[in-house]
Amino acid sequence: MAHESDVLWTRKEFEGQRAATKVVERREGLLLAGVSVALGVAQLVFLRWADVHLDRSTKLAIELPAFFTYLAVVGGLLWRFVQRVKAARPKCPRCAAPLSELSERVAVATGRCDSCGGQILA
Repeated sequence: MAHESDVLWTRKEFEGQRAATKVVERREGLLLAGVSVALGVAQLVFLRWADVHLDRSTKLAIELPAFFTYLAVVGGLLWRFVQRVKAARPKCPRCAAPLSELSERVAVATGRCDSCGGQILA
């Protein structure tokens, strides 16, 4: 059986894990923002064009499925963002609970997991 001191992180190791999580958040956030803004702008451009060139029923027949497709794509990217950030977060070596941003701050201040109370920082 491992001793408690065998699984403690140094502050440097823990900060490295936090930095890696921030990289994932930034990368996934940029993808989410870029796709949602680009698709939103494309919809606005289409609406302006359709107001001039299409009758109302044709415009709606194209506009509604496009909007729901937009919602599905952005929703899928948001789900992906949450899952990837959750997977990148450091996990307590005692209880394996992912440390949320607040839990990370608690761990830095106290050296303990806020879920199980176990010591995680040396």
